[in-house]
Amino acid sequence: MAKEEPPTHRERKKAATRARIVQEAAGLFKQRGYQATSIGDITEAADVAPRTFYSYFDAKVDVALVQFEQWIHDLVAAMEKRPDGEAPDEMYAGALHALHEQGYVTAERLRDASGRPFPPLAVGILLAETEPEVAGRIYQILVQCQGEMAALFRERLGYPPGAIEPRVIAAATTASWFVAVHGFSEVSGVDPDPPSTDELGVQSFQWYTTGMASLWEKRLEGQ
Repeated sequence: MAKEEPPTHRERKKAATRARIVQEAAGLFKQRGYQATSIGDITEAADVAPRTFYSYFDAKVDVALVQFEQWIHDLVAAMEKRPDGEAPDEMYAGALHALHEQGYVTAERLRDASGRPFPPLAVGILLAETEPEVAGRIYQILVQCQGEMAALFRERLGYPPGAIEPRVIAAATTASWFVAVHGFSEVSGVDPDPPSTDELGVQSFQWYTTGMASLWEKRLEGQ
């Protein structure tokens, strides 16, 4: 296997610029709101020219959801790497742990305008409550994500083509993270040291699995 070459200085500089744009945009969206934040505001805060912004992103909604979309992609990849024989709840918890070990911080103690902490990855999800453009893009991302997860669960649990059960499990997996994000927002309003979104996500999926465990327990026993 060929050794992967380290990124060049130019590649590192481009990655740093992109990350700065994303970080500044997330802060502005949280402080001012999505509609009140222009691309000009983002480029000024990130200290880049507008043409630089458009070399990385096509529109404002893209920068609003770039962290979420990457996280979703990496979550599915991490679940695919889990050992055979694990139940979906174990796959989910193990994948979240792996992403945390890779450096994803889903409950970093950033502060919003009211002084409450919020996880950077949650910004796009929270914006979806009031912004149809963001909600529409999130729906597209989740449709693709759930299709990939359903295919994974179908393979791991031995369901035949056309079986609806893998989609039920996939839908609950993504729904549990939505519960975690909104739950984090609520809990952090009263708790100065709230559980992380990962912890809340695992807990919410465990509650889902109380009624879904029969979809995989017997199938795993038979393998």
